[in-house]
Amino acid sequence: MSNVIPKHKQEPGDIVPSSDSVLAKLGINPAEIKSVNPRSKRRHYRAVINWLKYYQPGPDTPTIVQIRGCLEAFHHLCEVEAWDKAAEILGGGAMVKVTLNTTDSSEETSSLEELHNQLGILGYYPQQIELYQRIFGKVDAELDTLCLNGLGLAYRHLGNNQKAINYHQQQLELARDLGAQDSVGNALCNLGNIYAFLGQYPQATQYYQQSLAVAREISDHQGEGKVLGNLGLVCRLTGDFAQAIQFHVQHLEVAQEIDDREGLRNALENLGVIYYLLGDYQQALDHFQQSLLMAGAVANTTDEAITLGSLGNVYYALQDYSTAVNYHQQQLELSREIGYLEGVEKALGNLGSDHHALGQYDRAVEYHQQKLVLARQLGDQEGEAATLTNLGNTYVSLEKYEDGIEHHKQSLGISISISDHFASATAIFNLGDAYRLLKEFDQAVLLLMRSLYLFNCLNSPHQETAMLILSNIAWEIGIDVYADLLEDKLQVIEQEGNDQEVAKLRELLFEN
Repeated sequence: MSNVIPKHKQEPGDIVPSSDSVLAKLGINPAEIKSVNPRSKRRHYRAVINWLKYYQPGPDTPTIVQIRGCLEAFHHLCEVEAWDKAAEILGGGAMVKVTLNTTDSSEETSSLEELHNQLGILGYYPQQIELYQRIFGKVDAELDTLCLNGLGLAYRHLGNNQKAINYHQQQLELARDLGAQDSVGNALCNLGNIYAFLGQYPQATQYYQQSLAVAREISDHQGEGKVLGNLGLVCRLTGDFAQAIQFHVQHLEVAQEIDDREGLRNALENLGVIYYLLGDYQQALDHFQQSLLMAGAVANTTDEAITLGSLGNVYYALQDYSTAVNYHQQQLELSREIGYLEGVEKALGNLGSDHHALGQYDRAVEYHQQKLVLARQLGDQEGEAATLTNLGNTYVSLEKYEDGIEHHKQSLGISISISDHFASATAIFNLGDAYRLLKEFDQAVLLLMRSLYLFNCLNSPHQETAMLILSNIAWEIGIDVYADLLEDKLQVIEQEGNDQEVAKLRELLFEN
């Protein structure tokens, strides 16, 4: 198995179309340039021709350098208010081709995209934003919806979620005014994505359901698949793994039917995540490896970063920590390179967990603290809760139990507020284990019992870990004392009116 990220292979003339073809689409004839007046306007048209015909970057330069001629031509056309021509470069006249290969394969694949799309795919968000802002409001309402959509996506990737929401709301209103149902569905889906990221799952689900209805109404199968995948994500985050698998399998089937390679990659990635959470690591590896190959095939570096992190997480679960570090370091470097802050945040947390597992606790704390700052900056409550949990575990490993307990309590509060049931169960379990290490068995047993019940409801393999820790307490304090403690805590839970929980715990603790 290869640990190599697909690399952009750039050959002269491979990245952008020929200058003659672009100039022809723009309706610019170099032989007639002398007739353009006034002279100031002629200078800009001459610059357009020069940038497209004579700009020759080196073959191994970054993609953004390769496409500079097209970007400069766009800006010169904007200077003379040739908005239609500038729009042609933005979305048709300059189709950017990126050729990919991997070091373990002789095969090459290429992706042909409009210039503005490819900037986003490759992570050049500031340059993408500049293009949209220059041409917004200059051509027609249809182009404006495209710009608003692109601005929302770019700002979301840069971590400015409020700006992203504002742009997608504007897109939604304008698209409805135009009767552009495809853009309506797209805006609804993107708003759902942001609210899901912010942990506001009921609101996210409402947007997704509206988007799904629109996609089916207009027979937008690609959009339908994307929304099915997003609904699966929300189900996974709220602990409904069975429903999540159904949504992702539906997404996979739709993507296969229409040969949507990006959709296939997303469905494979999301199924891999669920199998990982269910403890089926071989299934998870299989899905992630397929997803990584697909990410390279469609030239999506953001998705490569995501899947590299997922692969690292599986190897972490398999206790192969050196391989996990390798994948997570690649995830961090690639995310930083393309300005993908969500990827940076996740990679920092992953590396913190890796170093914790290697016994390098001080280094783990450094990574987790960096991630905590970034999670709060991005408004990522799910990430904030996970980081507080990881910091709590690290402090417990350093025998700073009170610090650990405080971080676990903060994590629990956030997890409950965003209805993340798996994270809530994990925080309760970690609190119980911390109290166990402090020899405060009364608190420990109640918390561990509650986590056992929650893990069982989620069909999570972590219920076995909760049982194991409870068994350790039984050996430490004696079976009779432990049995009395269980009965005492069952009465506490029963007095709270949780009869179903009591019945399930009796089954788990006494009948298995």
